This record gives sequence, structure tokens and C-alpha cells, in this order.
Amino acid sequence: MSTSLKNFTFDDDHTTRAWLAIVWFMFAAIIATTPAYIIDTRTLWEISVWSKPLKFELSMMIHFATLAILAQQLPRQKRSGIVMTGVVWASVAAALMEIVYITLQAARGRHSHFNYDTAYESIMYGVMGIGALLLIFAALVLGLMLAFHRDGDRSGFRLGSVAGLILATILTFVVAGFMSASGSHWVGAATSDANGVPLAGWSLEVGDLRPSHFVALHTMQALPIIGLVGDKLAPRLARGIVIVAAIATTFVTALLFMQALAGKPLY
Repeated sequence: MSTSLKNFTFDDDHTTRAWLAIVWFMFAAIIATTPAYIIDTRTLWEISVWSKPLKFELSMMIHFATLAILAQQLPRQKRSGIVMTGVVWASVAAALMEIVYITLQAARGRHSHFNYDTAYESIMYGVMGIGALLLIFAALVLGLMLAFHRDGDRSGFRLGSVAGLILATILTFVVAGFMSASGSHWVGAATSDANGVPLAGWSLEVGDLRPSHFVALHTMQALPIIGLVGDKLAPRLARGIVIVAAIATTFVTALLFMQALAGKPLY
């Protein structure tokens, strides 16, 4: 894969096809969910019951598009090997399970996350936790495979891909793991997402762990992009720029995490 992406095309191996198929599935789900968001007036935590499905559909679409693009740096035989095959189908199955359950709960007017009201919902929340691990594990495996694939590529884009995938996995595991263990994304007595940060809904009244989760997760997109821009504008400095960006991302994630734990809102 050219670091300039000038002649970039997707291969037709099963890994690429599967991840692109789930991208298109999530895109179709967004189209199907949007009318419900507009028409249905029911709310949970004072926002539309359809906000969460839409957010997760968009997030998963970006997640799998990222994996499909970055995976093109591996030779076809590695993308088609037994390791990637298992990772791909586990991640696709996890994504489908999560989005179906989140959408079903929205249709029922019920919470999908942090919901222990019934035995069924408690079990499903646990299953979703396993699914989330499989989704982020796919990024870790891809990052490690890129790290150990020796083809002489020392571009900022390659380093950004490796660092982004691995760092996003570690940071997300810490933040999301704490969030799940604490039983809420709020740190404080909040019961509403209304009047929060526009679109995101992050609380402006109490501590909220979601901003740190957002930065952690999207490190896997930010660092490859930074590396690619570095290759274009300052090739000799590109790898150094990625390293600085990785440190900065870790610092920002930690800062937002500690701010939330202190019960302080984003701003």
C-alpha cells in the first residue's frame, strides 16, 4: 500500500470483503434508524431512544472502515491467514450482536448499557462486554501483525497505523473497563444526557468518562492520519511527529479521565 494513498485500492480477500460488508451494513442501519430518530418522541436519559443506536452505528462504521484500510498494508496471504480469519469473523459477529441488541432495546424503550433491571438484560450487558473486547481485540491483532511485518516500510503512516491500533486498544481497555466496572459513564449524580455537549451528549454538570473514551478509541484513526500528513509534508520528521502525537494522545486521554474521576465536567 502506497503511503501516499495515490493509487490505493481495496483488495478482494475475505478479510477486506467482510470488514467492508459490515461498513455498508452500518451505513444502511443509519439510514434505517434516522427516520425513527426523527419520528419517535420517546426518550431515555432525556434524549431520543434512538440516539445510542445511531452513535454506535456510526462508530462501528468508522471502526471497520479503519481496519479495512489499514489492513491493506499487510500482504494478501497474511490477511487471509488463520489468525486474521478468526479475528475478522469474531469482530463481525460481535458487531452484529451488539447493534442488534442496542437497536432492539431502543425499540423497547429500554437501556442497553448499565442495565441490570432484569436477568436477561444483565446477561446481555455482560455479553456486550465480551463483544466490545472482541471489537477492540481485532485492532490489537492487526496492529501487532503490522508491527511484526518487516517489509522495509519506515513511513510515518506505517508507524501511525501500528501505534494507533495498539495504543487505542490499551487506552480504551483501561477507560472502558473502568466505566463498565463503575456501572456508569457519569461520576456524580447525573441522570440525564440533555443539555450536554452538542451531538455527543457528554455531561456539562458532572464528571463524564465518555470524552476520555472517545479520544482513546479514535487514536486508531488520528495517528495514521497524522503519519500520512507527515509523510506528505515532512517525510524526514514524520515518524517523530507520530511519536509526539502518540504521547500527546495518551496525555489527553489521561487528563480527561482524571478530570472525570474528580467529578468535573468537560467544560
